[in-house]
Amino acid sequence: MELNISELKDACFQVARNTLWKMKPVDLSEIQFHAEKLYKIAMRHIELLQESGEDPNLVIRAVHYLEQTHAIPPVGKDTRWFDNTLEALIELACPNSILRNEGFAFLDDLIKGIRKHYKDQET
Repeated sequence: MELNISELKDACFQVARNTLWKMKPVDLSEIQFHAEKLYKIAMRHIELLQESGEDPNLVIRAVHYLEQTHAIPPVGKDTRWFDNTLEALIELACPNSILRNEGFAFLDDLIKGIRKHYKDQET
């Protein structure tokens, strides 16, 4: 599967715009510069997915998820949260670890949360 680069760049821009949002105007070049940093981080994760034969566009979907849930102004220009959270989301979607009972219990919690999202979507 081929990566949709323009969609990835757009998703990273949306995250940058959300995290740099203030009550006053933010210079577009500042948002674009930050978006480029996020894009480079996302590309590192894509390389790992491609090496394991996974759909690289999964990263785009994860970035959109972050934009809607965790991309908030208090994180500002910090990119560590983005890198770490993206890594965790990718691990959930494409497991690369061996879990024991405690880990599976959390996966059950995730399934419940996902079902709730779908149920809320239907109403």
